[in-house]
Amino acid sequence: MAEDLRVDFKGDWAQFLREKGLPVCGLKFDDARTLDENTMRYLNAHQRRIPRRKPRVVHESRELSVPSEYEQDYQRLKSVISAGKSLKPYLGRDIPHKGRPDRNDPLLNAWGIQHLHFRAKGTRHILLAKITDEDVFVIQTLPHAPDSFVDAELLEILHNNWPAEIAQGKLRGIAGEVVPSAKRLALRQNYANFTTTMADGTVYLAPGGGLMASGDCGDDRINCDKISSELEYWEKVVKESAINIRAGLNWGEGRELVIRMAFDDRDCCLYEPTTRTRIALNLAKPDLE
Repeated sequence: MAEDLRVDFKGDWAQFLREKGLPVCGLKFDDARTLDENTMRYLNAHQRRIPRRKPRVVHESRELSVPSEYEQDYQRLKSVISAGKSLKPYLGRDIPHKGRPDRNDPLLNAWGIQHLHFRAKGTRHILLAKITDEDVFVIQTLPHAPDSFVDAELLEILHNNWPAEIAQGKLRGIAGEVVPSAKRLALRQNYANFTTTMADGTVYLAPGGGLMASGDCGDDRINCDKISSELEYWEKVVKESAINIRAGLNWGEGRELVIRMAFDDRDCCLYEPTTRTRIALNLAKPDLE
């Protein structure tokens, strides 16, 4: 019976964010915000603004030019990347100095490009790079100035060296236009996306997932909605499978049954908390481990 079954997977997700997910990012669950808003903070900070600590292969663009004053720092930074050490000291200043990895980075959200400082204390020039789970694609060194974050050269270099890395932002059948730097900066500051046309006529729009009016990344919004839908789906599955679950657990009729969901990032499992029995569900017959 429904009253004998207790399941609240959104509550379990909130507990994960509160106890593990957000603290791992250096953040606290904000009770003044909705679950969706806290999920968006987690998605923004976790592995996007703060890349996972793991070894990565460094690839350098043909156009890369590092000022001589930063050459030793650059070699040291490459060693940090190759060894899989933390990149937090080199990221945008609101992460290591202000503890705000949930703050939106418009360049990252729009174009998928991180900026790294050559030294932990910060530098007048920054290294622009695209960071994936396996690789770091080093694009160029530019002054730490607003115009640098909308410099079309960044996408041009990615396009010329590693087009597959920005393929999701490629537009087809749409003519591009030349957007002046001042206009690009104004659009970016107002969280508006704009097209960027390459020398060969290829047009890109927001290969990093895109900016929303809130400043959030469009990809984060999609993933947040997906998490919510998946939690609702599995609650429905559990409720429809309650009889089979009870039989598999040898759980007497009328005895309250609690099913919870545990998370490790986006990996999850269902379990009965008193016996710690994991439940692998399908609609026909659940298998118990």
